[in-house]
Amino acid sequence: MNLNEVVINRISKYLGEQNLTQYELSKRSGIPYATIKSIMQRRTKGTDFKTIILLAKGFNLSLSEFIDDKLFDADNLDI
Repeated sequence: MNLNEVVINRISKYLGEQNLTQYELSKRSGIPYATIKSIMQRRTKGTDFKTIILLAKGFNLSLSEFIDDKLFDADNLDI
C-alpha cells in the first residue's frame, strides 16, 4: 500500500466510528472539503505530514493515535 491508501483507510475508519461526514471532518480539521474529497477519491498524489496532523486533530486524536496501525509500518508501505 502507498501512504495515500493508508490515510484513506484511517479516514474511512474514523468517519465510521465517529459518525462524521467528510464535510464535518473538514470543518473540524481545518482542511478544505475539496482536499478531503480529493484524498478520498484517490486524486491526491501525496498526503503531506501537515495534512495527517490536521486529520488527527479533526478526529480529536493525537497524531500517534491516528497513525497507530500496522499499515503505517515502513515494511507495509510502498516508499
